[in-house]
Amino acid sequence: MRATLATLAAHPRVRLAILSGRALADVRRRVGVPRVVYGGCHGLEIGGAGLAFRHPAARRARVAAARRLLAAAVRGIPGARLEWKGLAVSLHYRHVAAARVGEVREAVARVQRRQPGVSVVAGHKVFDLVPRVGWDKGRAARWIARRLAPRLPGRATVLYVGDDTTDEAAFTVLRGRAVTVRVGAAPTAAGHVVRGVREVHGLLRWLVGALA
Repeated sequence: MRATLATLAAHPRVRLAILSGRALADVRRRVGVPRVVYGGCHGLEIGGAGLAFRHPAARRARVAAARRLLAAAVRGIPGARLEWKGLAVSLHYRHVAAARVGEVREAVARVQRRQPGVSVVAGHKVFDLVPRVGWDKGRAARWIARRLAPRLPGRATVLYVGDDTTDEAAFTVLRGRAVTVRVGAAPTAAGHVVRGVREVHGLLRWLVGALA
C-alpha cells in the first residue's frame, strides 16, 4: 500500500492528502510517504507539499484542561487509556469491559459540560476531545482540495476514501463534488462502498494503471 501511495504522490497529475485523527507528526511518521499533504487532529493541523495550516482559533489550553478532567474521571475504569495529541486528547476504550463502556460515555459527557470550549468527536472505540472551532475532516478536506486543485492540469476530480465515523463529515461536505468511498459496511453519506482495505488497494492500483 505504501508503494502504491508513493507512486500516486509522485505522479504529476495527482495530489495526495491523508487526513487522520492522529497528531500530525504521528501520522506523518506512520505513513512515511513524501510529497503528501498530511492532516492531523482531524485537520486542525495540516502540513506538506507546500501547505501549512494550524487552525487559528484552536487553543491547546482548552484541551489540556479537558485532559486533566478526563484523566480524573476515568481513573477507576480498567482499560481506559488517554493519548495526548497537542490539539486533541483521545480517550481509547477498546479494552474497557462492555459493561463499563457506559461509564466512559458518562465521563466524556461530564467533561464536555465542564469544558464547553471543547467538542467531542466519536470514532471507532475512541472519543477525541478537540477545540470547539467548527472544524472537522470535511472542512479540512475542502480546504486542502481548493488549494491543490489549481496546481493540476485541466479539471480536477476529488476522490475521498475513509473508514471511520469521522469521515462522514467529509462525505457530507463533498457530496456532489467528489467521488466518495466508505470502507466497510455501515450507514454512510458516501456515494460508494467497498468491503475493506484490500479493495481500497485495488482501487488505487487501478488508478495508477489508468494514469500510466
